[in-house]
Amino acid sequence: MAYEALYTRGRPKNFSQLVGQEHISNALTRAINSDRLSHAYLLVGTRGTGKTSTARLLAKAMNCDAVHEAQTSAKNLTAEKIPCNKCASCLSIDSSPDNVEFDAASNRSVEDVTRLLSTAHLAPLRSRVKTFIIDEVHMLSFEAVNSILKLIEEPPPNVAFFLATTELQKVPMTIRSRCQVLNFRLIPQETIAKHLGKFAAKLNIDLEEEAAKRIARLAEGSMRDALTYLDQCYSMADKKISLADVNETLGLISDADLDKIIVAVHDKNRAEVGRTLNNAFRSGLTSISIAESLITRARDLEFKLLGSEKEIELHFLENFVDELRKTTLEMQGSGVPDIILEMALIKFSAPKIVFAEPAEVRTVEISAPVAPVVSSEKIQLPEQNSEQKPAEKSVEQNSESAEKVEEKPVEQNFNSTEKIDEKSPHDENLDEKRKFLYDIFDRFQENDRALHALVKDATIEDFSGDELTLSFIGKGQQYLFLANYKENLEKLLSEEYHRKITVTAILEGEFSGKTGKKQSTAKEENLLQALNIFQAADFQKISDEE
Repeated sequence: MAYEALYTRGRPKNFSQLVGQEHISNALTRAINSDRLSHAYLLVGTRGTGKTSTARLLAKAMNCDAVHEAQTSAKNLTAEKIPCNKCASCLSIDSSPDNVEFDAASNRSVEDVTRLLSTAHLAPLRSRVKTFIIDEVHMLSFEAVNSILKLIEEPPPNVAFFLATTELQKVPMTIRSRCQVLNFRLIPQETIAKHLGKFAAKLNIDLEEEAAKRIARLAEGSMRDALTYLDQCYSMADKKISLADVNETLGLISDADLDKIIVAVHDKNRAEVGRTLNNAFRSGLTSISIAESLITRARDLEFKLLGSEKEIELHFLENFVDELRKTTLEMQGSGVPDIILEMALIKFSAPKIVFAEPAEVRTVEISAPVAPVVSSEKIQLPEQNSEQKPAEKSVEQNSESAEKVEEKPVEQNFNSTEKIDEKSPHDENLDEKRKFLYDIFDRFQENDRALHALVKDATIEDFSGDELTLSFIGKGQQYLFLANYKENLEKLLSEEYHRKITVTAILEGEFSGKTGKKQSTAKEENLLQALNIFQAADFQKISDEE
């Protein structure tokens, strides 16, 4: 006898063997015991979930002698005994002319359906009920659907229809409204793995638990696919099937290799990323399959970290999955998917530049920026008891609104022989941190151009720890409107540094040192008050008050 595939040997023989669909098997068992079976059923679900097998079990149960005797004597049968698989009707159901089964994908024309249903009005030859099992019913043409519609609406006596489909939305509502719909669920991975272990034990196969879990994950809720994968591994391996056998037979990349790639990206080791990724390419998998495997593995690692205090790792995994998701979409339809995946991971693993806490800088107390800037070489010390020169008087008049310069700091600066290193906040060569700010927001222009325009004139006062302090020199409006974009700015910086970054915006002269906090000023309060009035837009009331 020829070898029989495992997915055919593993088909359920009674309702108790219908794995993962207990809600359907229990409902049908009660309907059979109470003799309330319908004449038409629509079985809906993903491939390999048991739709056709359930239709065959129902066809057997309707003609089973044991079931008929139990219904006559008002006895209830358990799911293990429906059908009995012992009577003449159960044993001959596959070859019975009263059981018609055809595929609508290959017999979809109205002529095919009419020919197959031509015997529906005739009485059964051997069985009690004539059954018609139509698989992939959504593939029938419009005319073919209309040809069976009348039969389902007004069926002949002793005729039952079982319609199976994977796409319920393509079945006409006229058919759905005349059938009892049985929805088949995706079978959980734990249920599939447990069933594979029991099934392998019956075949004297030593199936490792991790190997069964890997096959169950690949099956994606389909028991038939799981049995097909098990059959393939069983034919390639010996009596024992390990996780390595499953990976080698099905051409999969192991979790250990996936972890090496993820660790290399996390550690910013770009050379190791390239090496581990090349090893993954040698397995023969496509780039999209490797990217999807990395996403799945990152998801598993993230679920293990949920509830722990490792927020940095969770944040990294979330960004890692987002980057792979974008890369997967880019690889689809590309001629060089391997290079796209490789460059994306190498770019993501690039080290980030983080500035250390800035050193203390000597400050010089100066007047307001409106005063003219005079070079230190042309400044002369005023003579004692001398009258003020006209030029100096004009300078004093222009700086009436500014704070007066104390004599003590001025004497220290001008009498000292040391060279003063302080730079104006407007100097283009302020420090490397401002250049770094420009570099970040130049890359963020595509994400938020308005945010980039607001912060382009900002100065970094402090960037120590997880707090960034920005100073706006003579830009009161930008300081106020930045509050609307503060959340976006913190989000972009947090994604860049893989940690939570908070942003504090201040005006010139408000920075209090390393604490990164701001001091309340009358200038800021006036600006905030003006912004609130502007947002209120109650111009008429303002004019009346004036």
